[in-house]
Amino acid sequence: MAADVDIVLNTASDLTRAPAWLPAPVQVVGTGAGTVDLRWRDESVHRYEIDLKAAEHRLAWHPTGDGGWAGELRVTEQGAGSSRAELLVEAADDADAGEVRTVLDAALQALAAEVDQNFNVS
Repeated sequence: MAADVDIVLNTASDLTRAPAWLPAPVQVVGTGAGTVDLRWRDESVHRYEIDLKAAEHRLAWHPTGDGGWAGELRVTEQGAGSSRAELLVEAADDADAGEVRTVLDAALQALAAEVDQNFNVS
């Protein structure tokens, strides 16, 4: 991404910007102190605890109850004001690996577009 690590991580952790980059099957339906409620395509709602580790350039989340996917976003410096973002998730056992990869790739592309739109104005 054409932005430094802090900008990418701040964009990803800003829950007001989450709808712009979360994959289409997922919708933010509520937020609280250190939590977010997400609705999945099957209409189930899961609460997640959010753990921002800015010094480690990581944003982690895990469901507070049953269901949902735990995961983390890692952002690393690539030099000259650019960075690389990687999404890792613990998907359900019955999840299709190809679909998971497609959803994660789309989320990373949307995050890059959100960063570019908001911080790299020409």
